[in-house]
Amino acid sequence: MIRLAIIIVILAAGLIIGPDITGQQGYVLLAAGDYTIETTATVFLVAIVLFYALLLFIEWLLGRIFGIGHKTRNWFVGRRRRKALNYTQSGMQALVAEDYAAAEKMLLKGTKGNDLALLNYLNAATAAQALGHDAKRDDYLRLAHEHNPGAGLAVGLTQTRLQYQQGQFELALAGVQQLEQEYGSHPALLKLQKDVYLATGKWPELMTTLDALASQELIEADEQETLKQQAYAGWFDSAANTDGSAGLITLWQGLSRKEKYQPEILVPLCDRLIALKAHQEAQQLLLDGLSKKSDPRLLACMTQLQLNDYHPLLTLLEKKAKKESSAELHSTLGQLYLKDNKPEQAEQHLQQAIALQPSAGDYILLAGLAEQRKDVNQANDYYRHSLALAS
Repeated sequence: MIRLAIIIVILAAGLIIGPDITGQQGYVLLAAGDYTIETTATVFLVAIVLFYALLLFIEWLLGRIFGIGHKTRNWFVGRRRRKALNYTQSGMQALVAEDYAAAEKMLLKGTKGNDLALLNYLNAATAAQALGHDAKRDDYLRLAHEHNPGAGLAVGLTQTRLQYQQGQFELALAGVQQLEQEYGSHPALLKLQKDVYLATGKWPELMTTLDALASQELIEADEQETLKQQAYAGWFDSAANTDGSAGLITLWQGLSRKEKYQPEILVPLCDRLIALKAHQEAQQLLLDGLSKKSDPRLLACMTQLQLNDYHPLLTLLEKKAKKESSAELHSTLGQLYLKDNKPEQAEQHLQQAIALQPSAGDYILLAGLAEQRKDVNQANDYYRHSLALAS
């Protein structure tokens, strides 16, 4: 537009002042080899302006011609993208509606002309697995990686998660281990590792993962504690089945000083030692734990012990009862005295236990002792109290 205005101004100026200078037009001679052109200066200037105008016209014409071609190409590209988007939307709606066959078909159609075909392939893999087509699932994941080689984490997580959901736990385990080597402690990977390690019984790895999740605030404290207890129980079971009581003791010795005497660890450990009839080893660990912290769970575990000689254990617990009196401690003493065939001492401690905190179990034990003495009325009274607490 500016160039056209300049040409108009020049032509207008020529028309205005041209007649005034016709008497002094000047002379222009152009020679090129055997060819010569002679003209006045005015005509030469007008010719230059017209030639420049011709060039502008040619430029405009070419722009229109090629512009139409560019717009045509853009139209076809845009149409292909709109179709891909429509297919993708239909596929995702079918996936949510659990129409997996339609979802797979639409999502694959949506990959053509789609810059985000990676997402189509990943969701098509999900649909294929839901249809039981594991081979197709793996093909779609391969195509996703080929389409976007930089999306290794997304493809790997999807593949491993699908394998886990399909119950292919060994493949999923190999997958999370490989991803950890390549991408480290990524939040999404940590969450998947937690599920895979739990399913495959990789208890030490699970506990490490739980700590990593907690450090990144990716897990609630209650869930972490629950899973940790499950991990320890599984770890102890594995050691007991493989190496017996010696394996359990070795495992316990390898724990940190802070963990060793935690009731959450000692109780399941001693439960398995008792199941293996390693009562002496369990007794020592329970006493060590009780010396660190009085915990009802440790006391309850003590009542499962079967010993040839209860005297050392009873002596230690009697000393403890003099320093700190609790219903759980007196109840434990009462039950152990019963195992040691000392009913009088047993009844004394059970009476102290129900005085501090009535318990249906302690009332039943007292009722049994009353029956041994042929005191039917007292026994019935204890049974009534037991039923009242149980109801």
